[in-house]
Amino acid sequence: MCLGRSSSCAVGTTAISFEAVLLFAHAGIALGAAAVMNGLIGSRLDTRRHNQAESVKPHARHRAVEEWMVSLGQRADLSLLLLGAILSDLTDKPMGRIFYGTFGCRLFCHSLLFLLLVVVAGLLLYYRRHRNWLLVIAFGVLMHLVLDGMWADTKTLFWPALGLSFTTVRYDYWYEEVLHKLTTSPDVYLPELAGLLIIVWLAWLLVRHGKVWDFVKHGRILD
Repeated sequence: MCLGRSSSCAVGTTAISFEAVLLFAHAGIALGAAAVMNGLIGSRLDTRRHNQAESVKPHARHRAVEEWMVSLGQRADLSLLLLGAILSDLTDKPMGRIFYGTFGCRLFCHSLLFLLLVVVAGLLLYYRRHRNWLLVIAFGVLMHLVLDGMWADTKTLFWPALGLSFTTVRYDYWYEEVLHKLTTSPDVYLPELAGLLIIVWLAWLLVRHGKVWDFVKHGRILD
């Protein structure tokens, strides 16, 4: 691993490798993807509810998606899902600032190795203690890597197979660059808007069902 501000880390040349999406996109889209996967693959909706989802009533499909979110909130700690979705940035960006002098870094927590370690630990915890919280975090980390388009940065994604250094991006005016992309780049502001809408919808759902306290205490939407 290369350390120090005068490191030999490779410098990325494209804007997308700097910051594809920001806070709301990571958290909101990971939450939405988990709800859809829960509804399509792992949902406990019975046949009656499934038939309602297929109904011709205008509100039927909306109700089905709402059921998916509620079902997900009964199975998993959604606060840990949101944490997992931003965990890679919460760790790598401060470390990038310390060692490379820039927040525009993607380091170990943006690698498949980090994801694999979390998944393996999560599986062990689940099979031994029947606790799924690490697997929930692992899904959030997976979604983060997907949304960051880490396949375009194979040196970091497959670290340390392709070398011990990390690809990083240097910007003298990092905050200004973030604000500029947030207001001018569709690759940034569209995912951010989508993620924000999902989070606002979850908040509205919690208020409407009187589940705010359940979420605050447990990260869940409980019966």
